[in-house]
Amino acid sequence: MIVETAVARSSLLRILQDISHRIIQSLYPGAANEQEERVALSFSGWHTRQIAYLALAVAYLPVSQADLDLIWELVRDALTSNAQGFTSVALCSLIKNGNIDELFRLHVWLPDNNRGTPDSWVLAGEGTDHSYKVEHVDDSETATHSEYALAWSDGKNLGSNYKTNQAFSTITNTKKFARVVPLEANIHRRGQSYTIPAAQYHRTEVAPDRFHATLFVFDSRRGFVKDAGVLGPKDGDSFTQFRDPAGVTPETVALTVDAVRSWEINMDEGQKHIRHAEWEHALRAFSNALSLCDSTDNFPNKARYRREVLYKIGRVNRCLGRYEIARDILEKVITDMEVNVLRVNCVGELGVVYRHLNNLTDAMRMFEMQYNAAKQLGLEAEACRAVGNLGMVNYQISQLDKDEKILDLAIARLRERVRLARNIQRSLAAKGHPQDSSSIENGKNWEIIGLSRLSLCLSARNSLEEAVETAQQALALVAGFGDPTVVAITRFFYGRALRMSGHVEEATEQFNTSTGCTPAIALCKEPSGEHLAYLKELVEAGVDLEITDDQGYTALDYAVFSGNDGFRDAVVGGLRRGANDYDVEALLAGSRLRKGYRKVFQEVLRPILLARHDDDRVRRLRSAYAGSLRADEEAREMFSAFSFVPYSAFRSLGRLPKHTDGLVRGFGGEAAGGSAENEPSKTPDFVLFFSYRWVGASAPDDGDNTQYRRMLAAAEEFLKLHPAVDRERMGIWLVSIFFIRRVLISIPT
Repeated sequence: MIVETAVARSSLLRILQDISHRIIQSLYPGAANEQEERVALSFSGWHTRQIAYLALAVAYLPVSQADLDLIWELVRDALTSNAQGFTSVALCSLIKNGNIDELFRLHVWLPDNNRGTPDSWVLAGEGTDHSYKVEHVDDSETATHSEYALAWSDGKNLGSNYKTNQAFSTITNTKKFARVVPLEANIHRRGQSYTIPAAQYHRTEVAPDRFHATLFVFDSRRGFVKDAGVLGPKDGDSFTQFRDPAGVTPETVALTVDAVRSWEINMDEGQKHIRHAEWEHALRAFSNALSLCDSTDNFPNKARYRREVLYKIGRVNRCLGRYEIARDILEKVITDMEVNVLRVNCVGELGVVYRHLNNLTDAMRMFEMQYNAAKQLGLEAEACRAVGNLGMVNYQISQLDKDEKILDLAIARLRERVRLARNIQRSLAAKGHPQDSSSIENGKNWEIIGLSRLSLCLSARNSLEEAVETAQQALALVAGFGDPTVVAITRFFYGRALRMSGHVEEATEQFNTSTGCTPAIALCKEPSGEHLAYLKELVEAGVDLEITDDQGYTALDYAVFSGNDGFRDAVVGGLRRGANDYDVEALLAGSRLRKGYRKVFQEVLRPILLARHDDDRVRRLRSAYAGSLRADEEAREMFSAFSFVPYSAFRSLGRLPKHTDGLVRGFGGEAAGGSAENEPSKTPDFVLFFSYRWVGASAPDDGDNTQYRRMLAAAEEFLKLHPAVDRERMGIWLVSIFFIRRVLISIPT
């Protein structure tokens, strides 16, 4: 969608006046002492496009959220072509009689305390704005702060008049006492905007390990205070903040803001896919975010942001049933990591992975660690998750040991899970903040899962009527719920309780729902000993295993993708009840092909394609593809190896080559399908791709070798256009097809 926004002519002219004045000062420092008409500027001295970008961006402000991306692109393009400033980059300053009339700036909070409002648009990160009521008092006993006078310096003069190009600013204690009373705190995230009224005392808090950036505008016509108040320690004297950029240019700042914005956009996209159980799409988005961390120079606090991405990637791999991969990722993430919210979440996720791996001892240890840390940090949501997972481990142990006391403990903990989840939802709903909607949804999710698991425990205690009622409560909550996996698992527990109570037809209706994900699909997504037992119950009940989910995958697809032989065999056994062996083998072959595509193209090739500033990308793609096929026998059977004919051999042959000619090479110089020959291994620097159709039913070319001669002519023309290419290190990749009416040439470089 394109949003058209009008810019007032007067606004644009006023802003251009300030920017042109600053450019003159920058290019001709002595111009301030000259009459305007005597200052001659060469056209080459003007960065015309960048000036226009910046002027347009500033003139557009204030803007709607729909326009913010466009405005940021203009500011970024301007700053990445000029150099001045630090964490506060002046975009435009309009001064009247020594006072600020209008002011536009880019504000950046760098991590690790390397850090140097009122309309602001949040470009990246998260900040909390605290507002205060300030009362003037006469004595220091009741005072919390003192008032300070603010002065700016351009390196020559220090005074109360605002300086556009500041060398430093100083605040000095006036010995006038004040008492500060907190009013409210509001969290602001990327894409949001907020306003600070004139004369309102406030401060912006940004976590020391995070990055935060805003576009800021001050307009005196909305309210102006001659000497804006500054508060500081009541026993302080004066404090000076230097504006030394320390080598950090506006270009660096703009590129950093852009990288973090892109990182957050990918993380938000991945989280959106998680809410709908779109695991492949989520993994792609998180891989994009990880690539930004790894390939962007000066990405702020890279270790912290990488951990957050890896936690999400570990979770997605767990939801895809790849527990060993998830375990390895999460164990590395928590190594030497301080106790914070992210560590609490990682520990809990690792506990879930251990539980699915039937490592109940380590799972219990992780959940207890998560619960204790959550209580210590006052994290009610994380405590809710932990106590519910502890209850589930208790249930599993009770079934293994046939211990009724442990089963009672499981029931008590799951009731606590439901109670905490409901408290979280009520508390957030009472606040009424729109930004809490996703947290309310999480609380609802935890309540649904808690009720479903509680139903499972009640069934084990043979309280079947209560088990059905509890599962029914969970099912009532999933109406319109985003995560189809949660919905399917909820239907399974409700259907299971119904079946155990003798309501077989009603149970089958829950098991065979055709809306999105079925219980069988949901169980195959997260294979474990517990889920395998449930899947066998479904197979025994004769459920339909050929239903596809919203991604087009069946239970067999997920069973094959997980690599769990038990799940695959259970699903195949169920399919054979209603189909012949040939049809079942065809379904199995299709599932294996889809798994191969996921592994080779999504996991191996995609990260290389996403890497930034990689001039050797094509060569790395070839190498990675060849390595994947060498390492995976099943993949070799499904996908063709990358093969080519050396151009020198192609030219000497005089016709289109055949496999029997022995000229085809695999990547690295090996004879395709065999071992390396005696000649030195040669990897081509360039490969020309020819896709052509046979001229007849039995021959690729005619008697005059017309197609071959066309290819040869095109290759020679390419070499003329690119004399730096060594013809001895060029290859020809041939693909014959029957539906293209002309020769296509693609030159990957």
